[in-house]
Amino acid sequence: MRSDVQREYGGALWTLAVEDGCTESMLDDVRALQTVLAENPDYIRLIRCPDIPLEERINLLSAAFRGSVSDHVLHFMMLLAERGHFASLPDCLDEFCRRFDEANNIENVTVISAVALTRAQKQALGQKLSQKLCKNVRLTAKVDPSVLGGLRVETQGASMDGTVRGQIESIRETLLHTVL
Repeated sequence: MRSDVQREYGGALWTLAVEDGCTESMLDDVRALQTVLAENPDYIRLIRCPDIPLEERINLLSAAFRGSVSDHVLHFMMLLAERGHFASLPDCLDEFCRRFDEANNIENVTVISAVALTRAQKQALGQKLSQKLCKNVRLTAKVDPSVLGGLRVETQGASMDGTVRGQIESIRETLLHTVL
């Protein structure tokens, strides 16, 4: 469930990007920032630390990100720090990405297979799913040997299990619930 801070602040950043016509470039900044935060989780704790004066925390943000993200994104981070919402930054960035995907009719799809899919297989599957879902598909392929064979396709709203493991589980459930 999305929080009010996530909806409001992430939505405000999205609105700013739309008004300035820079949704694509801001998405690049947002994704880069998400990567940095994922690789450095202590950075959020540092910027939230009440023992460090706010002005110094703002200067840390500026020193770390000026020139590597747009001024809009930098000022957005500073605003969250000033208002005591910096811990919500990852969620706000997720909200921005969600709105970008919604505006561009993009569905994030994860495909899990027992072995790695080739580029051609991914492309063909992406095209097929795009037709089926009537959306542009952003496909992420993962390998999980425990599926044994076949594919499991997961979207935000559904999961389609065509794996051997899924079929075995289905047979198992049927047998367990069969009265002899």
